Amino acid sequence: MATSPSRREWLTRDALLLSLSACFADTGYQAVAVVFPLFLVLELHESYLQVGLFLALAYGIGSLFSFVGGRAGDRFNKKYVALAGNLLIPLMSLSGLSTSVLVAGALFIAGWWARYSRTPARRAWLVEVTDPAHRTKVFGFLHALDVGGGVIAVTYSVILLLLGFSYTVVLLVTILPLLLSSLCLVLAKRPTGTMAPAPKEAPKDSAAGSSALAYHALLVSATLFGFSFYSFAFPVLTVAAVQQAGSIAKALSGAVAIIAFGVYLGVSALAGILLGRTHLRPIRAIWSIGYLLAAVASLAIGALYFVGASPFLFYVAAGVLGFATGSVETFEPTMISKIVASRRLSEGMGWLSATRAAGLFVANLALGFLFGINQFYAYVYAFVTALVAALILAWAETRTREVPEEPAAGRS
Repeated sequence: MATSPSRREWLTRDALLLSLSACFADTGYQAVAVVFPLFLVLELHESYLQVGLFLALAYGIGSLFSFVGGRAGDRFNKKYVALAGNLLIPLMSLSGLSTSVLVAGALFIAGWWARYSRTPARRAWLVEVTDPAHRTKVFGFLHALDVGGGVIAVTYSVILLLLGFSYTVVLLVTILPLLLSSLCLVLAKRPTGTMAPAPKEAPKDSAAGSSALAYHALLVSATLFGFSFYSFAFPVLTVAAVQQAGSIAKALSGAVAIIAFGVYLGVSALAGILLGRTHLRPIRAIWSIGYLLAAVASLAIGALYFVGASPFLFYVAAGVLGFATGSVETFEPTMISKIVASRRLSEGMGWLSATRAAGLFVANLALGFLFGINQFYAYVYAFVTALVAALILAWAETRTREVPEEPAAGRS
């Protein structure tokens, strides 16, 4: 009997194109994410609270766009929904053209809203072109390319700044990879839903109830973790502040700080690859090497700021936080794909993005406020909220049982 393509290949052509789209997208907007706050603080001399407000609006209101985009992905074609949002992301690249903080902030926020609107449909699209037996591996690969693009963004941002280019130029350069990201979506085929079977039927008093509890516990925990899941722009600003306290030039301190973001993204990408090949129970991996590890990393960053540590130690803490993020980004969508029916898969991914983004609104606003008082307090806040999220999901694990894996398509 001939082996079906889905059994021979864990990475299909369309799954590769969608992953490359994510890679190019991050190559663009991750540079904006880290350079724009430096542009505000070091170039326009805005306050940390102003940075926190823009980040909170970008991520928090973005939660609404995630949910709307998820619903639209179920109702309309996922390709068109994902492509429409992706084409609007370059708005954030134009933020450095204005010396008006309101105009710059509005462009940055609009681009992030567009990014959020296309994410659930793209994730659901990826599920539909992926063999269920390889789904965790594919999501790990997606995260690796996703974050790998961010590493490229950090690399060229540091190089351009060290060569004397302005923050505005760096922001404009990000337009090119964002357009390449949209091209990958154009080349990928429209989703058909043939590889995304609904979860197996189970007795209502056992696996079905267990899946419902796991799903709602994940959404609650994701929201709480979102309360701690601040933009990495804040650690970048922390490293820059410590370096400037040592009388390092503004441009050099910005470059040194951005490297911390590169370490974070690089370790996160490696974690996505390694964890995607494991058979860890998703719910356990999310709370233990995801939420709990992130809590420890946040506390470490705060402690390093308190003692004025060297950049190398900040890089170590950034790597730990990156590994935790890699775990979360790999296993959260995997868990959703197991426990949500295929006809509502895009909506399920939308709810996941929405709950996280709602927490991000609070996290970035809180950190922007606490940074103005003492940065150490900000990281203690992040530690406590991530710890609570881990404890809730750990409790949920004790009340649920694992959802069985789907068989590979074509398996007899």
